[in-house]
Amino acid sequence: MGQISTTKPVPSALRSTYALLTYLLILPLMGWFGLLGLREVPFQWDHLVYQLCAWLGLSAAPLLPAWLFAIMGGDPHSAQKRIWRIVRWLCWGLAGLLAGLATALLLVDIAIHRQFGFHFNGLVLNLLATRGGFESMGLDYRTIAPAAIVLTLVSLFHFVLALRLPASNSRLRRLSTRLSKHHWLCFGWLGIPVFAITGAVFLFGIAEFYQNHAITSAVDTYPIPMQVRMRKFLKRLGCTPPPRKARQRHDFRNTARHLNYPWASVERQTPANPPDIIWLVGESLRADLLSPERMPNTWRFAEETGIRFPNHYSGGNGTRPGMFSMFYSLHTNAWDNCLNNNCGPIFFDWLIEDNYQLFAATSAKFTYPEFDRTVFAAFPQECLREMNSKKEPPERDILATDSLLEALKNRDPSRPFFGFIFFESTHAPYTFPEGQAPFRPYQENLNYAKVSAAQRDLLYNRAANAAFHIDKQLDRIYDFLRENDRLKNTIVIITGDHGEEFYEHGRLGHNSTFVREQTSPMLVMHFPGVSPAVYKGISHHADIVPTLAPWLGVTSTDDNFSVGGNLLDPQYQRDFFLVFGWDTAVFVNRNGKLLLPISFKSSYALNPLTTFDDQATDEDVDDFYEANAAQIQIANIEMMRPLKR
Repeated sequence: MGQISTTKPVPSALRSTYALLTYLLILPLMGWFGLLGLREVPFQWDHLVYQLCAWLGLSAAPLLPAWLFAIMGGDPHSAQKRIWRIVRWLCWGLAGLLAGLATALLLVDIAIHRQFGFHFNGLVLNLLATRGGFESMGLDYRTIAPAAIVLTLVSLFHFVLALRLPASNSRLRRLSTRLSKHHWLCFGWLGIPVFAITGAVFLFGIAEFYQNHAITSAVDTYPIPMQVRMRKFLKRLGCTPPPRKARQRHDFRNTARHLNYPWASVERQTPANPPDIIWLVGESLRADLLSPERMPNTWRFAEETGIRFPNHYSGGNGTRPGMFSMFYSLHTNAWDNCLNNNCGPIFFDWLIEDNYQLFAATSAKFTYPEFDRTVFAAFPQECLREMNSKKEPPERDILATDSLLEALKNRDPSRPFFGFIFFESTHAPYTFPEGQAPFRPYQENLNYAKVSAAQRDLLYNRAANAAFHIDKQLDRIYDFLRENDRLKNTIVIITGDHGEEFYEHGRLGHNSTFVREQTSPMLVMHFPGVSPAVYKGISHHADIVPTLAPWLGVTSTDDNFSVGGNLLDPQYQRDFFLVFGWDTAVFVNRNGKLLLPISFKSSYALNPLTTFDDQATDEDVDDFYEANAAQIQIANIEMMRPLKR
């Protein structure tokens, strides 16, 4: 730590210099989000001023913890006792670590937002904190290693900067000495972020009052949320809000703490000959991957003995809401209640009551999302098989198929059988066995740091190769059922948890928006004695269990336990559906897609309404509410029904 310097700046100048340097370093990173926000809406002066204020103000926010420790550190050389000098050096070291962490997280957020369109949020945190979550991101060393090196260097740089500034005879210390002679330069700059954040808050409050969507939609521009309402204050000043068309309001926020599921008794009689059920799900297996070229065996299976659903939609744009809606036949706002109560779907209660043999295999993890505590909560541990995570997804998918076929061969013939597989090959990075790539050219390596919309067709071909591999595993199951004459008493379901986008609307993957590519998986179902067909209407994951229910002896109406309906009932027609994300959801019917106000993000979205085909529309949101009020009211009732306040 050297000898005490004879150059002694004002102690507060050390802190101010450090704050200024870190502030200048983080400004360009936060500016990336500001420029992105400016590009999303037509130019308006008030929006430009807001973005400028938000940029200058919010750039200081992630550095506040580091600045606090720098203030506590002061000038280590001014301490008389050695113990206090050590404490002050530790404060400066912590300041550097915290500033480095803030910068590293911003870099990570930029990378996430650039590819997927959302910030480092609860979804990403849950991915990293839950066992099996990190593997589900589809990352490999080509992305992780360079990113880790860059983030380590950034953190190390900030750590060194924090320790060099107060060091004796360092150039940075001499800079502080010179700046301390010019108080307006040394301390006056602190007014910039203070006045900027104050201005941004007031501008947002005024914009929210006058419904200036160019500004209010910017709530999700930056990784640090910032919104405020000043309606009462502005009304006291004599301001008059713009007129709004009357519409029925619904509270879509989940404030429930208890579970009310099922909400009515379900009458059921065990069938004389319960059918076997084989339920096969492919990760990100979007609808158009089912074709005679990409999945020829499943296409042929559907043509010969199944029902194909070309207009099928998931209950979510991610695995958690997709799987939840599929098995529970509920909207995904009930996820937390089911998780907290370790409550599985009533569908599996029926199977257990009928003494089904249960088998479930996954090429991913049952712990992420927490399906071991929700969907498969009632399964004995020995019935849940996770494939060897040290192998690649194509190998794991082969092993999962082997396990199911082995279970079918060794089953107790006196008991009905339920088998489930979750295939992983079609999850990013869309993997398949080497040398088995019928669709060329394809993206050789999926490096998230480099990939862009220019590789859209190559990425799609890569996913098609992965789907082709899964199709070969599916065909092994079809062949077993045919050869053993099991199709006459087996229900077969082949679907995906959700869809996948390949930059058709500017994004890669899923979890980011509600366009059809991200929300529409394939669906094929086989029922004994039911002729092959193509379903003409709209189907939804929530319809699968109600369609199975009569085959399991259920005589109660579907609305006793689900928000779906029986797709084999010619009288049933789906008029609307909901699709959920991590903290957002949309109401969808043939008239359009409306973002529901279940969070601040969706409440202030720039484009809360699009057409059914994901095109921009000039229709007023209030007009859409008014025209579709009856269906939106039903959607609200459906969301709240399984939740006990």
